[in-house]
Amino acid sequence: MKRLYFQDKLKKSQIMNLIYNSSPFEYKRWKTREVSVGDVRLGGNQPIRIQSMVTSDTLDTSTTVQQILDLENAGCEIVRLTVPSMKDAENLPNIRKELKLQKSRIPLVADIHFTPAVAMKVVESVEKIRINPGNFADKKKFKIIEYSDREYRQELERISETFLPLVRRCKELGVSMRIGTNHGSLSDRIMNRYGDTPLGMVESAWEFLEIAESEGYRDIVLSMKASNPLVMVHAYRSLVSKMIEKNRDYPLHLGVTEAGDGNDGRIKSSMGIGSLLEDGLGDTIRVSLTEDAVHEIPVAKRLVEKFNQPKPKPDFGRDTIRLIEFRNPFRYSRFYSEPIQIGSVFLGENHPVRIESFLSTARYFERELREIIDKSLEEEKSQKFEVFHFSPGNHKELKTIFDLKSVYSDKVNFSIDVSRYIDDIFLYPESFLNFQKLSLRLDSILKSKKEMIEFFQKMKEKNSTLEVKTNPDELPLLEELIPILKESGVSTIFSLQVPADHIIYPYRKLALYLGESSFPILLSASFTNMDDALYNASIGFGSLLLDGIGDMIRIISPNEDPVETLNLSYDILQSARLRTTKTEYISCPSCGRTLFDLQDTTARIKSKTSHLKGVKIAIMGCIVNGPGEMADADFGYVGAGPGKVHLYRGKDIVSKSIPSEIADEKLIDLIKESGMWVEN
Repeated sequence: MKRLYFQDKLKKSQIMNLIYNSSPFEYKRWKTREVSVGDVRLGGNQPIRIQSMVTSDTLDTSTTVQQILDLENAGCEIVRLTVPSMKDAENLPNIRKELKLQKSRIPLVADIHFTPAVAMKVVESVEKIRINPGNFADKKKFKIIEYSDREYRQELERISETFLPLVRRCKELGVSMRIGTNHGSLSDRIMNRYGDTPLGMVESAWEFLEIAESEGYRDIVLSMKASNPLVMVHAYRSLVSKMIEKNRDYPLHLGVTEAGDGNDGRIKSSMGIGSLLEDGLGDTIRVSLTEDAVHEIPVAKRLVEKFNQPKPKPDFGRDTIRLIEFRNPFRYSRFYSEPIQIGSVFLGENHPVRIESFLSTARYFERELREIIDKSLEEEKSQKFEVFHFSPGNHKELKTIFDLKSVYSDKVNFSIDVSRYIDDIFLYPESFLNFQKLSLRLDSILKSKKEMIEFFQKMKEKNSTLEVKTNPDELPLLEELIPILKESGVSTIFSLQVPADHIIYPYRKLALYLGESSFPILLSASFTNMDDALYNASIGFGSLLLDGIGDMIRIISPNEDPVETLNLSYDILQSARLRTTKTEYISCPSCGRTLFDLQDTTARIKSKTSHLKGVKIAIMGCIVNGPGEMADADFGYVGAGPGKVHLYRGKDIVSKSIPSEIADEKLIDLIKESGMWVEN
């Protein structure tokens, strides 16, 4: 059986260079060195730590102290605050004094950009310092310079002269350091040599890491943050792969930067952070939401609880084949599948990842089902149900579905789960063949092969699609099933029945077992409620989609409004950058550098632009990551000073220091001038 199925086939020698964890098919945490941040230790066998960042002005002692205490009371274990100037650094002892009076011992991290002199001062008052290698000793001007190897070494020597004094001082005082790369603030030097890539992010941090190691300093944490979960996941995997190759074991700080607010921020964070945690990577996390910082803590707790308090994992049995790396984990490449058609919907190959909406007739009877379908057909601007999946509970409910099918046959694509009727299926073949897709269990198919082959041939004649539902422990049986499906010629898609919190590994195994058979994969799981679906589907489906696995997704939550699960499905696909169905916002979580009320500004801009499907707008409180993140957005709204805003088109600034009172209107004018505005 062939197991390497991507179009860019990997040789065995190449597979050895793709190692970034113990296995893509089971959880095992990657063991890192322990690093102390005050009284908190992270890495090694320590719990995955939760941290956040205050949004107050560091010169405002009382507000900053209160925000730190609020975060600590919410369960935050490490707090970061921005220190943009020497005055801010000089105020840190006052913050320390007040925290001590409040009996708080929470470690503080100073966030430094652009100011090495401030870093040298602030290191005396904190337990950890974060430096950004993209702007600590470099300025980002988007200049294109071709460096010779000699000129590049000279640049590194210049950086070393600036960075080493801080390294020596941290070592002397026992202060730890995070070398935190941001995708949006890579230096011009890195951009010119490595490009705007995960590799560039890794090399940016590695240069600083080697400088620190030259002094014997190793109290270091590394991070690779990006607003795009795909870039972020690839960057962290690439970093760990390099550490394994170079025999390094530094702890990882995980985060999706500029994730946004509401469900979008939670979906992006869950997809990026959760995917890596499931891979066994990560020692501390920060969820970045454009909301009050305390709202980040419950999200972070939800993401780490499964790993900090291990529960028995489902035992799907031992595979008879050796499970090896089967994809390139550092570059997106979609699992190839032959295109199939479900009614009017095409999926597989280069078609979009599709959505199947679950409707339980046990909850929605004929009248309610008609209302849901009618509403989706009437609202032309709304997102459409692409395929309805019905799971009937008895023969009476089947009659309801047959009636709906006859009424909507030319407008809606219907799928029906007939597994429970397998003993009676040959009594109703013509009725079932009227549906565009039928779902059957693998064990049911293998129980009556001859009859099933005949039935599948009839399905082929009717252009019906078969969904094969299987349990993870049945996967070895696919070697027996695939020839049957090939012989019948029936259009087939595969799905798994898996627990909501254990989606990733079984579906990776399914993709491996399918090999080069080119059958599409339907990502499906059942969730108890919308909160459960938001987190577990974002992590499980999101991780697989980032790896190129999945041609359709189905969120099953019988007690929830099907429109909510439909919208969540589209939001997950948009966060994975696979389908765009609404405006995309890249907004930072605010901090002491922010030059306007980020939450109010974001809400205001959303109210005026949320109808612009496919337009990406970045809303940044300051210049630190602004220009770089503009490269991933169509338009940028960046704080430039008190009451002043810069506007960007892509990474290019087009209007400087616009008064904030008219900045919204100027942004709309810019969108109109670019031909991307439509009337609501």
